[in-house]
Parts: sequence; structure tokens; C-alpha cells
Amino acid sequence: MVAVSVARHDRALSTTALFGLAALVWPGATLTALVLLFGAYALVDGLLALIVSLLDRHEFDHGWVLLLKGLAGIAIGVLTFLWPSVTAQALVYLIAAWAILTGALEVVAAIDLRNVVEGERQLAWGNLIKHEMMGAR
Repeated sequence: MVAVSVARHDRALSTTALFGLAALVWPGATLTALVLLFGAYALVDGLLALIVSLLDRHEFDHGWVLLLKGLAGIAIGVLTFLWPSVTAQALVYLIAAWAILTGALEVVAAIDLRNVVEGERQLAWGNLIKHEMMGAR
């Protein structure tokens, strides 16, 4: 069980590293792909939520919430394709906020786990270096 979990984690790290390398080599293309994927996801998610809210409206007490979610997803998906540059700028800010927040939380986790995990200093320094390198761009 642990070996499978480690293998999945290694595969996820490899995929993340490849995406990061692609982002460094082709930043414009990477951002365009990210925006288009987000737009497609929001649009499809909105359409599916709308369909489910209409087909199963008698199954839910608050079906209107799912209907609103669907309409919002469709609107965001369409706006993403109409104004990709605005979406790209917003995504850059969201990703930056996410990176700062997760980095801070990883440092807190390293401090909290220092008595449980061996090499806690390397974990903290590794996260600090990773986030400094991201901020240096």
C-alpha cells in the first residue's frame, strides 16, 4: 500500500516538474493553455450542472442553487473565451496567492512535524528555496 502511494507521489512530482519546465521554457503558450483549459472546464461544468438541475429538479430541495452554479459556470466559461487576457491576469494572481499560501502552510507543517519527521530542516529549507525561486521570476 505504501509503495503504491509513493509511486503515485513520484509520478505526480514528475508531472509537476514537467509542467514547471514547460512553463519556464514556453510561458506564453503555457498561460494560453491554462486559460483555455480553465474556460473549457468552467463551461462544461456549468453545462452539466445546468442539465442536472433541470432534469433532476424534483430530487433536490435546493435545485435552484445547482441551477445558479450552472449558469455561473457557463457565464465564466464564455467570458474566459471572450476575454482571455483578463482571465490570464486573474489566474496569475490566483496562482501567486495559492503558491504563497501553500508555501507558508508547508513551512508551518514542517515546524509542526519537526518531532515526527526526520530531516525537518531540509523540508523547511526546500520549501523556502522553492518559493524564493518562484518569486525571483
